[in-house]
Amino acid sequence: MKNAKLFAAIFCAVIFLYSGAAVYAFDFERDVSSKFFWTKAYKKKHPAPTNRMPKTVEEYYQEVNKASDKAKEIPSPKFEKDSKLVDLPDPSILVIKYNDPPGKVEINLNDLKKKRKINSIGVVSPQYDRLVYSAVYYYPSTKTAGSELYLINLDTSKTVQTRIEDAHVNHGRKVLFKTEMDSLDLDIQKTLTVVDWSVDGKRLAFKEKISYSPDGLWKTNLYVYDFETGKVKELSEVRDAILYYWRKNYNLRFKDLRWDIYPVGWDALNPERIIVFAYAATGENPKFLGAWSVDYKGHRAMLLSPVSTQFDITQNGSCLKSEYLN
Repeated sequence: MKNAKLFAAIFCAVIFLYSGAAVYAFDFERDVSSKFFWTKAYKKKHPAPTNRMPKTVEEYYQEVNKASDKAKEIPSPKFEKDSKLVDLPDPSILVIKYNDPPGKVEINLNDLKKKRKINSIGVVSPQYDRLVYSAVYYYPSTKTAGSELYLINLDTSKTVQTRIEDAHVNHGRKVLFKTEMDSLDLDIQKTLTVVDWSVDGKRLAFKEKISYSPDGLWKTNLYVYDFETGKVKELSEVRDAILYYWRKNYNLRFKDLRWDIYPVGWDALNPERIIVFAYAATGENPKFLGAWSVDYKGHRAMLLSPVSTQFDITQNGSCLKSEYLN
């Protein structure tokens, strides 16, 4: 009996060793053939499988988060707006005149600090071939704001309504002008606002408002972009003329006074000139410093009236009715 058991044990051991040797020989043969006899084309077509299962719970959650982030990156089939799109109002709303009443259009900046960027309403030229708008950017680290003025050429082969609607998508947006920003100036906000197009659509009047957060509005500068020359002209001569007039005739020096100009639009009687009102801050009732006129080249600034604000101002540009307009 003992011999029979011993024989069985020896037989099993032999079978086990033989099978292990066979498996080892097979694995060795397969390993050798995979390293020396497989072609590059075969290995490229049949890559070795890899184990991508996470080893820890932390790795598992990392993989889940990566998959979630990739899912977020899939573009939505819906029409979405981004920084390359003009935030215009609903294009189904009727087109109206822009600078009406004159000089009253301003950018709504109530949500600037929250959104970090605000686009103005798009203003279309009298010939309906160009659209301009401005964007204001807020930088919370320095509490500053800068602005850029953009141009979009409209497709004149389409109807007026359609070409304005298509301006929602940026086609060759061009920067016409941008405010200068000094990183050392804290709490300074600079915004650009369209005043109006000239009647022939060759020039664009716009203003730059500079404010200091603790004190409010500081200064307004008037500019004209000339599409024939592609250059911007600052009409600083009108400010110089106002200072000179009040100093010479009334011995008033505005160095220590807060005063500013308010561009209202192009003069209907002289389409090459822009009318500007001026005010001094004197408490609840600002002092009127006169109605002034200056041509688009910055020449021949003149006083129109020291008391009257009744002038015929053209409304040349058009826009879509929006919340920016009261």
